[in-house]
Amino acid sequence: MEQTTTHERAARPFDVATSLNSDTAALYAGANQRVIGDLAELSIGTLKENARLLAELQMAVLETLRETQVAGLRLQSTWPDALTDPLGWYQKAVVEAVDCAQRALVCAGTNARAMAQSVDRLQVAAAETGRRVRETLASSVGGLRETGHRVA
Repeated sequence: MEQTTTHERAARPFDVATSLNSDTAALYAGANQRVIGDLAELSIGTLKENARLLAELQMAVLETLRETQVAGLRLQSTWPDALTDPLGWYQKAVVEAVDCAQRALVCAGTNARAMAQSVDRLQVAAAETGRRVRETLASSVGGLRETGHRVA
C-alpha cells in the first residue's frame, strides 16, 4: 500500500506538468487558429479589393481607348478639309488633341481616385485585422498567466 502512495506522489508532478503542457498547447493552437483565420480573411479581402480595383481601372482604360479611337476616326474623316482649308483643319486637329488630353487627364484622375479608395478600404481592413490579432494575443497571454498561476 505504501508503495502505491509513493508512486502516486512521484507521479503527481508529472501529471501536473502534462496537464499544464496540454493546456498550453491547446491555448497556442487556438490562438494560432484565430490569427491564421484573421490573416486568411485579410488576404481574401485584399484579393477581392485588387480584383475590384483592376476591373475599375480596366473599364476606365477601355473607355479612354474607345474615345481615342473615335477621335482618331473623326480626325481621319476631316482629311479632305485639310486640302481645302488647312488652317481650319489645323484648328480642329488642335481642339481634338486638347480634348483627348483632357479626357486622358480625367481618366488619370478617376484611376487615382479609385486607387485611393482601394487603399483606404485595405487600410481599414488591415487595421481591423490587426486589432483582432492583438485581442487574440492578449487573451492568449491572459490564458498563459492563468495556467502559470495554477502551477504556483
